[in-house]
Amino acid sequence: MRPQRQERFDAARLATRLLALIEPIEDARIAVALSGGADSVALLAALAELAPGPPRLILRALHVDHGLSAALPLAAAARRAAEALGVPFTVLPVSVATDRGEGIEAAARSARYAAFAAALEPGECLLTAHHREDQAETLLLQLVRGAGLPGLASMPAAARLGSGRLLRPLLDVPRAALRTYAQARGLPWHEDPMNEDARYDRAYLRGTLWPLIEARWPAAAQTLARSATHLAAAQRQLDEASAEYVRALARGPTLSVAGLRALEPERRAEVLRYWLRSRGLPVPPARRLALIEAEVLGARRDATPALAWPGVELRRFDGRLYAFAPLPALNVEPGTAVPAPPGALGLGALGRIETHWRRGPATLDVTDTTGLAFDRRRGGERIRLDPNGPARPVKDWLREARVPPWARTRMLLVREGEALVALVLPRLTLIAAARRAEPDGPGLALEWTGAPAELSPPRFVEPGGPFR
Repeated sequence: MRPQRQERFDAARLATRLLALIEPIEDARIAVALSGGADSVALLAALAELAPGPPRLILRALHVDHGLSAALPLAAAARRAAEALGVPFTVLPVSVATDRGEGIEAAARSARYAAFAAALEPGECLLTAHHREDQAETLLLQLVRGAGLPGLASMPAAARLGSGRLLRPLLDVPRAALRTYAQARGLPWHEDPMNEDARYDRAYLRGTLWPLIEARWPAAAQTLARSATHLAAAQRQLDEASAEYVRALARGPTLSVAGLRALEPERRAEVLRYWLRSRGLPVPPARRLALIEAEVLGARRDATPALAWPGVELRRFDGRLYAFAPLPALNVEPGTAVPAPPGALGLGALGRIETHWRRGPATLDVTDTTGLAFDRRRGGERIRLDPNGPARPVKDWLREARVPPWARTRMLLVREGEALVALVLPRLTLIAAARRAEPDGPGLALEWTGAPAELSPPRFVEPGGPFR
């Protein structure tokens, strides 16, 4: 059998691939995922050669410390390489959670990309050194795990990540070419011992099975990577079709349950997968998709079922399907004073309550905030919102206002002494009828701003009547 021609890697080859992935802007901000291994060190060195431009590359190196065994030598090698190349270096410490049903490899990968996403600046590109053999190995691993088309498409060359982009410019470059480039320049690196530990799937494939595959089929890495490219093209076509369905079924962050149920099962599953991916949420395995079919989409019309898997809450309410990252609890101590306007009460990731004086509806008829305090629901509260009607349970008003269950549990009450005078939610403030300011008179406005979209969905609006 004819021996494979040794391919070369250099900065010029990287430049060609990189310019296909980024627009040739004047200054490109690039963060390199620098593990300390030979591949990422070679990538950083080639980028350092290209940095003067054009386009000029503003480089920095990010190293994730997983807190696992043998992490110190990798971090030291990464730091030495960055310093030798004159590139700013940052360590991102992470905690690898192994109690979420993932293996250690998947858990470390999840933690790593979450750290990268949080560290990226708007518009910045994160470059990884995944190469041709990595792509081939990923395809084989996905096959033995029974993955669908998105998994078999393996690693995309470009994807969104946090407020920036994830780029893999070396997917057509063989591992050996990167090693040769790093060795020729005397670059420091360290071999990750996890890459040789056969307890881990990728290391077992790389150290035990891959030499046998390559001995029989020397071009296996290239042909398997090409297959992944074909599968990715097929996935893009499916995604384009799914995007059309999502546009037809979506209102804000939600999908129509009736519209989903009208689709063929295979199409419905593909649309759900695409919708979750497009929102940056983890896609569940096939068995969890089957539960969505049976327990969420198949539930009775007035039901409010929910499912959860790592990183996702899936909810059905008012004929719409919602999916979002788990929302934090509302941590406001009962008795917290309403801030004097103009003022604000921070709610962390849930936004903030702002107070100010204004004329118009939905304001509280007070001249100062003395004696006003926030409270949490305890159950059984009643409030009279209709001046011509009786006091009614708060839960009835919330149901009529179409407030989703997960927003009801995060609602704030406003009390004056023991009297309940207002209910405050994102996009909705309900004032007790006896305490509502005149339409043209001054009053205290309490507005919840900066809340996640899932806490103030599009159907959550202020109806007429007592909700004005």
